[in-house]
Amino acid sequence: MSYCLNPTCQNALNPGDAEFCQSCGSKLLLTFDENSPSPSRYRTIKPIGQGGFGRTFLAVDESKPRIFSQCVIKQFLPQNTAAEKAAQLFHQEAAQLETLGKHLQIPELLAHFEQDGRQYLVQEFIDGKNLAQELEQKGAFTETQIRQLLNDLLPVLHFVHKSKVIHRDIKPENIIRRRLSATPLPALENSFQPSHFQKNIVLVDFGAAKKVTTNGLQRTGTIIGSAAYIAPEQLMGKAVFASDIYSLGVTCIHLLTQIPPFDLFDSTEDSWAWRSYLKTAVSDDFGRILDTMLQSATNRRYSAASAVIRQLNPKPVYLEAQPVLDAPETPAAPKPALAAAPLFTQEQQAEIQQALQDAIAPYNVTIQVNQAKQKLNIVINRTADNPVYYPHLSQIISTRLTDLQLNKIIAVKLLGRVNNSRVPEWKEVLQIDPKIQFRNKLVRLHHNQLLKKIAPLTTTDFWLPKLRTRDFWIDSLMFALVWFIFGSQIVIFNSWFALIIASAFMVVKYQVSQNKEFANNNLFASLVVLFLIAGGMGNSRILNTGIFGILLGCLVVALPLFFVKENYQ
Repeated sequence: MSYCLNPTCQNALNPGDAEFCQSCGSKLLLTFDENSPSPSRYRTIKPIGQGGFGRTFLAVDESKPRIFSQCVIKQFLPQNTAAEKAAQLFHQEAAQLETLGKHLQIPELLAHFEQDGRQYLVQEFIDGKNLAQELEQKGAFTETQIRQLLNDLLPVLHFVHKSKVIHRDIKPENIIRRRLSATPLPALENSFQPSHFQKNIVLVDFGAAKKVTTNGLQRTGTIIGSAAYIAPEQLMGKAVFASDIYSLGVTCIHLLTQIPPFDLFDSTEDSWAWRSYLKTAVSDDFGRILDTMLQSATNRRYSAASAVIRQLNPKPVYLEAQPVLDAPETPAAPKPALAAAPLFTQEQQAEIQQALQDAIAPYNVTIQVNQAKQKLNIVINRTADNPVYYPHLSQIISTRLTDLQLNKIIAVKLLGRVNNSRVPEWKEVLQIDPKIQFRNKLVRLHHNQLLKKIAPLTTTDFWLPKLRTRDFWIDSLMFALVWFIFGSQIVIFNSWFALIIASAFMVVKYQVSQNKEFANNNLFASLVVLFLIAGGMGNSRILNTGIFGILLGCLVVALPLFFVKENYQ
């Protein structure tokens, strides 16, 4: 089947081998580079789209093998535009696509030329369905799917904006999900490299795109774009980079609700009421991201695609003050000292694994989660015919782990495997932020039983009664004596070492006095005598640090054991 490109032809359908239209006589073959020994010969098969700037056709390049021959031809046919202006727009779009088409997620420009007074662009054919078709066939998207879409598309938008181009027509019809080829990649060991990875989201139709000059960013220009998705400033002919962010936000809420954008906007409140039409709930954080993308004022909207990416993928934290997967605290029998308690129960581990599996479901890989000490091992397993970009999956997993708020993990080890191979093809370790890790230690201490026992020490109710007792002051003096003797008189220890010995001495004394009647006065008198003897030697140290000092320290620490009352009756 051949399709005539003459806009006024009454019967455009022709046999597949015809060279001239049987209805109007126009040439059916477009020829590029006629002076070449083997010029490209394009035959249009059927129309696939039409807009204000022209028509788009599915075509084949008859100079190439059949498997590589499919392409897309855009006939530049702007309405209500002068011929000179039309030619200018044609060459402008061609120049933009020369650069932008080098990105893997933007169709490559194959050729651009004029024939019979009309301009044509020939682009790479993207085999797949656009998101409008997908929405109609499969229904509303979920938060996970929209997050994935944004993570795939925002880097493309960042590239476009860095090239000083505003797309100006982002909508579901211009976003195609490519059917990924089942052909294995050339170098399997490098499959995680971006150059060998083909993402399935492609941004098309740059017919409305605008090249930004250094002095023309805010200059009023042509009002262009699809009315349902266009940003307010773009309606006034002043499109900026943030205008694409707005259009993408409208696209997202349309995909989430399956409701036309005009019906989602509450004109009485001058705000979007998209939450009222959700098919499935979204998280508060994600809702705030969409709300910011949809702000009518550009100074309240994200100014760049990179800003949205940072909000979608925060720095991996994994835990907050209130853990959500921790089992409730219940009394339990004491466990053997050597038994290492697992981080999570089997049910909790299964919950984590399922949450991560759901997060990366669009990539057709399997997740396996194992725990070891305070670490999680996460294995991403793929089939040989399903190439994936592991760093991107790592971002998604990091975000999901942060949402789960796991308060026991200090590191996550990610491994990428092919068909459960023993040797991983990729690995990465995610570390928790040091500041957050310190805060988490405080959180864990807050829930610790030992801390609960120590907590009364910080209250005045605990200390005031003790300050009125004679034993408290005797204990304080004994502590000072031991610290002073070992720090300056008998053994040449530094203050910290002497403090440790004095503290250990007091701990032993306290334990002995708890279990037996204690001769506190006799112990105090003995320490005073030792202090006077040491002082009477003229401040001369009689021992050096070493084995003698350590043995003497151990003896003093054990000294309270000899001062139970029965020894002195």
